[in-house]
Amino acid sequence: MDKIVCVGKNYLDHAKELGDVVPEKPVLFIKPKSVLRAAVNHEELLLSIPQNMGSLHYESEIVLRLDKGGYKLDLKDAEKAIGAVSIGLDMTLRDLQTAQKKAGQPWTTSKVFPDSVVVGSWLRISEFPNYLNEKFSFSLDDKIKQEGFGKDMRFSPAECVAYISEFFPLVAGDLIFTGTPAGVGPVLSGQKGTLNFASIRYSVCWN
Repeated sequence: MDKIVCVGKNYLDHAKELGDVVPEKPVLFIKPKSVLRAAVNHEELLLSIPQNMGSLHYESEIVLRLDKGGYKLDLKDAEKAIGAVSIGLDMTLRDLQTAQKKAGQPWTTSKVFPDSVVVGSWLRISEFPNYLNEKFSFSLDDKIKQEGFGKDMRFSPAECVAYISEFFPLVAGDLIFTGTPAGVGPVLSGQKGTLNFASIRYSVCWN
C-alpha cells in the first residue's frame, strides 16, 4: 500500500447538503497511510479528536482495496484492479475545510490528522459481487445518521479508479474512498459510532 485516495462529492445529495457546486468530474484528495486506523470485525476503536481545531465531522464511505496497480487504466482494467471492499470513515475538520474553501485553498490540513481515516475488515469482490446494491450505514449513539448504496454514486468504482489513475500511478494495496452520502455531521468526545456493511460491523469511540 502506498496511499489512500478519496473521492469527494460522489453522491449528489451530499454535495447539495454542503451547498457545493456539483462537479463534472470526481474531486480527489490524498491521505497518507500514517493517519489510517484499521478495525477487525466487531472491534471498537478509540479515536482522538484534534484539540482547538473546530468541528469534527464523520463521513462514512464504501472503500475499495486494489489488487493491481497501474497508470492511465481504462475502465476494464480499472474494474479488474478492484480486489476487495469495506466500509470506512473519512473524518473532516469541517470549520477548517469551510474556511479553506472560501479562501480558495487546498483542503489538506482539514483532511489529514491522526485518526482521520478508518477502515473495517474486507470482503473479496469475488465473494461479494453485488456490493453496490447492498446498503451501508453509520449510526451515532445508536441513531442512524447515514445510509447509502454504492449504486447511487455519481461515478462508479471503476470510473473512480480509472480517473484517479490518470493522475496518480496506483499500486496494489492502495485504498480508494468512494465518497459519502448525505447525513454528515459532528462528533463529540464520548460518542460512539457504528458502521455496517453486509457482514462487516465495527465501532469507534471518540475521546
